[in-house]
Amino acid sequence: MQYKYLGNSNLKIPAIGQGCMGVGGYFSADTSQDEHFIRMLRAGIEAGLTFLDTAEAYGAGHSEILVGQAIQGQRDKVVVATKVSPEHLSYSDLLQAVEGSLRRLQTDYIDLYQVHWPNPRIPILDTMSAMARLVRERVVRHIGVSNFSVHNLQAAQAALPEDKIQAVQVEYNLFDRTIEKDLLPYCEHESITTIAYTPLDKGLLMTKDRRRDKLQELAEKYHKTPAQLILKWLTSYPSVIAIPKATSLNHIIENAQAGDFDLSSSNFEEISRLFDQPCVFILTDRIQVDSNGLDQFIPSPHDLAEAIRQGEPLKPIRVIPAKDQRSSYDYVLIEGKLRYWAWVIAHEGKKPIPTLIRGDK
Repeated sequence: MQYKYLGNSNLKIPAIGQGCMGVGGYFSADTSQDEHFIRMLRAGIEAGLTFLDTAEAYGAGHSEILVGQAIQGQRDKVVVATKVSPEHLSYSDLLQAVEGSLRRLQTDYIDLYQVHWPNPRIPILDTMSAMARLVRERVVRHIGVSNFSVHNLQAAQAALPEDKIQAVQVEYNLFDRTIEKDLLPYCEHESITTIAYTPLDKGLLMTKDRRRDKLQELAEKYHKTPAQLILKWLTSYPSVIAIPKATSLNHIIENAQAGDFDLSSSNFEEISRLFDQPCVFILTDRIQVDSNGLDQFIPSPHDLAEAIRQGEPLKPIRVIPAKDQRSSYDYVLIEGKLRYWAWVIAHEGKKPIPTLIRGDK
């Protein structure tokens, strides 16, 4: 297993860890597979996947409970990362939230405590002041953020005069390479670890097509699988680690062995060119999308719209071509409802939205 330092700290972490979203449920607790998930987490640790990333929001806290049970008796062998939800970012709420995470994880410290999403309604100074206190009290070893832009990251760091943000967690895979424009170079320069979630794009990168065939050909050259090749491509960046989710022993072993080879620079560039997915701009009224459940989002579409008006960049939404030729829409939204409606509000529906298209029109 390849190891890297977390940010500019002296904490070593594996280049590939274990993502725990869906372990114990997604937005509500699911106890139906508890024993299986605990076995798989322990198998991952045994295989060298000793960085475990969870969140208080995953399974409404149940994911943290399962991680806590999986690491019992081997706390010193693992690096535990968890995240505080955006509704808990005020000073007092954050201090209360960390107590809940510690209790569920059955530990007295968290290696990496991350802000899950920015919340423009709560001053970042309040949030980071609470984080700094937790570091001083040795409840938290290192501070991280998740789903932050460069601007948000810089603001958070400015609110931490005596501490350093060591990691930023964002979606990064061969389909969505948005962070390569600014965030990834910034993190490389500032020695901030980039934690890539959904590194295999939920398995969709394995769909059979010309690019998948080429990946298979390159993988065979290295005696690896296409998934292993993708993970190696991602972690070839000095600052990047990847946290795929694995729920079978075969996938755990596959992930653990993904770093045990060297990817040539020519093959790295070949894969980069092969998956050069353009971001296009599409008029919002050409995209089919509903507005159900918008009241559940924190931050709200209106909060995000205000940030967009102030220059905050938007992570592209995802669409697929509309299959019904009689439809008045050209595309159907598959990911990014909050961002879509925030963009519509910010620009009164008059400005095309940055979009990634899956499939051919």
